[in-house]
Amino acid sequence: MGAPGERVFEALWAPRWFGLDQSLAAGQESALHFRSPVPCMGIVVLAAGLDRPRYETRCRVLGLKHPVLGRLQALEVDKVRYRIVRHDGGVVVLDANGGGLVSGLAAPPPDWTVRVVLEQLS
Repeated sequence: MGAPGERVFEALWAPRWFGLDQSLAAGQESALHFRSPVPCMGIVVLAAGLDRPRYETRCRVLGLKHPVLGRLQALEVDKVRYRIVRHDGGVVVLDANGGGLVSGLAAPPPDWTVRVVLEQLS
């Protein structure tokens, strides 16, 4: 996070697959789960389904960005597929059982980690 009292911070969303990850969308306001308490100094990582302990914090998603795909609108997760909705409306579809590319790109990037800018609400 930044300076004490600052409410805007960046977290990493790194998929664990198999429908275990949190869905996120630009503008979303909800209770999100993290691997460490928020605020914290250092790298903040969003938790996946099996991560314990988990720390819940109410946040607003201000932005999502991937180094290859650019700005994103949403990360939609279910037990069958992951849908990555790009800022231009294009959709990349991945198999939830391991992250194999289904459609939307000619080849997968080397890493699916997304940087998420969040505002802490509570």
